[in-house]
Amino acid sequence: MRNKILILSFLFFFFLCSNSKALFWNNYLVRINGKTYTKEDFKKWWKYWKEPGMSFPKTPDPFINWILMSDEAKALGLDQEPSYKNKLRIFREVRSLMQLKYDEVDSKIDLSRRVLWQEYIKNYVPRLKIKALITLDEKEAQKWKEQIKTPKDFERLFKELEPQGKARNFGWERPHTIPKELKKTILSAKPGEILGPLKHGKVFYILFVQEKLGPDEEDFRNLERSIAFEIKKRESARLTEELIQRLKKKYKVIVNKEALEKIPLKGKLADDLAKTAVLKINDQILTGAQFQQLLQKEAKLRLGKKPTKEGIKWLKWRLINDSIAQTLTTWEALNRHYENRPPLKDVYEFYKRQRLTRELEEKIIWPQVKVTEEDVRQYYEEHKKDFTKPERVEIAVIRTQDQQLAREVYQRLKRGEDFFEVGKEILFHGARPERYKLEDLVPEMRKALKRLKPGEISPIIKFKRGNTTWYCIVKLIRHYPEEVHPFKMVKESIKKSLAQEKFERLKQDYIAKLRARSKIEVNEKAWQELRKEMEAQHEAKAH
Repeated sequence: MRNKILILSFLFFFFLCSNSKALFWNNYLVRINGKTYTKEDFKKWWKYWKEPGMSFPKTPDPFINWILMSDEAKALGLDQEPSYKNKLRIFREVRSLMQLKYDEVDSKIDLSRRVLWQEYIKNYVPRLKIKALITLDEKEAQKWKEQIKTPKDFERLFKELEPQGKARNFGWERPHTIPKELKKTILSAKPGEILGPLKHGKVFYILFVQEKLGPDEEDFRNLERSIAFEIKKRESARLTEELIQRLKKKYKVIVNKEALEKIPLKGKLADDLAKTAVLKINDQILTGAQFQQLLQKEAKLRLGKKPTKEGIKWLKWRLINDSIAQTLTTWEALNRHYENRPPLKDVYEFYKRQRLTRELEEKIIWPQVKVTEEDVRQYYEEHKKDFTKPERVEIAVIRTQDQQLAREVYQRLKRGEDFFEVGKEILFHGARPERYKLEDLVPEMRKALKRLKPGEISPIIKFKRGNTTWYCIVKLIRHYPEEVHPFKMVKESIKKSLAQEKFERLKQDYIAKLRARSKIEVNEKAWQELRKEMEAQHEAKAH
C-alpha cells in the first residue's frame, strides 16, 4: 500500500512538473536565438512602432526583423558609438525633464470646477459696462463733473467729446481688467452711478457705470477654458520657482556677482576675469569668457542695436537664472532615473533598440549604397515619361443641354460677337479661362481642339456624360505642348530615389542573412490569439 502511495505521489509530481514546464514554454510569442518574447513584448513594440493608418502585421516578421537588427548592432559594438550614446543621452534628458515637469508641476495644478469657479468669482465678476470721459487736465475733468448731474448729461457730453478722442466706450470690464488702484472704487459702484474724477497714471477719468452683472453659469462656461489657461500659467510659474529654490539647496549654487557686474557686452576681458567662474553649480563652471559669448549672442536677439545699461544688467541676470534653472532641472531629472520605471521605461527600451537599428543602417548598410551618374542618366532615359509635363490647354467653354440654344450661340459667335460676353448671358458664372491636361478632356473635345489654333472657336461639340447629353463650344486660348523636364532639374531626386531603392534591397538581403543564421520559433497559437485580440480592439475603437 505504501509503495502504491509513493508511485501515485511520484506520478502526480511528474504530471505537475510536466504541465508547469508546458505552461512556461507555451507562454511566449516568438523565441529568437534562445531568448523568449511574449505577447506583451510585441504589444509594447507595436505601440511605439505603428504609424497612423498602419495595419496590424499579418505575421510577426517585422518584430522579429527589428529584434535581429538591433541585436546584431549590439554584437558589432555599435552601442558604444558616440553618435548612439549622444542620441540616447538627448532622448533620456528630454523625456526625463518632461516627466519631472509632470511630477513637480503639472500633476499638482488643480483645475477642478471648484477651483475654476473660485477664480471666476474673484477675478471675473462683477461685470461692469463702462463709458469714460478722458483727459490729462484735472481742471477739465472737474469741469465735466460739474456739468454732469444725470446719466443723460453724461451721454450728451460723451457725444460731444467723442470726435475729439476724449470719450471712450470701454464696454464690459471685469475685476482682472481694472487697474489695481481704481478697482475698489469701481467695483463698489452701482448701476447708473457716475464716478470721478479718478486718476490713473497721468490720466483723469469720469466714469459712467451703465450696467453691473454678477456671477452667471453661462458666462462661467464661456470663460472656463481661458480661466483654466490663466490658472495653469500662474501655477506653473509658481511651482517651477518653488522647485528651483528646493534644488538650489540640494545642489551647491554659487554666483560671482562681482565678476558678473564687471563683464562688458563688448571688449576683450582681462585673463583673470575670462577664467573666473561667474557661475558654479557643484563642479560645473561657467567662466567669464563663456558668459560674455552667451551675453553677446543673446543681446543681438533681445536688446537691439543700442542696448542700455539697464537692459544689459537685466539680460545678465536672466541668463544666470536660466542657466541655473536648466542645469538644476536637468540634473534632478536624470538623477531620478525615470528610464528605469514606467511610464518612461517602455518607450526608452524601445528607443534604445530603434536607435541601434538606425546605427546599423547608417554604419553598415548605407555605406554599401552606390549610385553613379550613369545609373541616374540611364534611369532618366528609360523613364522620361515620368519626367514629362503632359500636353495642356487653356480653354474657355460655353456648355448647355439645349441643342437649339447651342446653335444660336454658335451663329452669334460666327457673326463676330465676343465669346466671353455671350458666355455671361448663357452661363451663371460666365465662360472662364481654365487649364486642363489634354488627356483629362473627353475624346470629342480633344479631337476638336487638335484642329484649332489659339484664339479660334470650335464648332458645336456633342458628348455624353452619364445619361446627360451636352453641347459645347470651346475657345482655345493657349496650347502647351508636352515638355520633358531637363536632366539637371530632376537628377538629385532620381539619385535619392535610386539610393533608397538600393538601400531597401540591401537591407532585406542583410535581414535574410541574419534570419538564415538565427534560430527563430513562432508560437502560432499565441500569434493567432494576439491577432484576434488586436483586431477586436481596432473594431471597438472604430465603433
